[in-house]
Amino acid sequence: MRHLVPAALVAGLALGGCSGDPQERYCETVVEHQAELSEVAATDDPGAVFDALDAYDDLAERAPRDIADDWSAVVDPLRALERVLAEHDVDPSDYDAEAPPAGLGEEVRAEIESAAREVGSEQTVRAMAAVEQHALDVCGTPLSR
Repeated sequence: MRHLVPAALVAGLALGGCSGDPQERYCETVVEHQAELSEVAATDDPGAVFDALDAYDDLAERAPRDIADDWSAVVDPLRALERVLAEHDVDPSDYDAEAPPAGLGEEVRAEIESAAREVGSEQTVRAMAAVEQHALDVCGTPLSR
């Protein structure tokens, strides 16, 4: 009888008793980032989306397999746009495609606009909708309030 208790304990640990449920950890992360993501969603500043990137990275890292590709489809284009803007010292909050900063050459504008189109692409928009819906359906809460 004494051997059954340790065997049951080892079996429970092997089944994930100690590691926790990945879905549960992901949902806890959603809740942890809600206030921050809500602030970003509520602002009119077009550059504020970059303030959400660390939270998005955290969520993407903890995302269950069924939503991981969607998180990549959201985060990767945003990181690419952030990189292009930083490389050319362009403030995302001030950039306007109709009235770009003085001295910004056509090639740089085209590079920025291309990266921005990826962020606004149908694939990225669908992926964002998918991660938002997943948070509602699986976690029972939105990404932002």
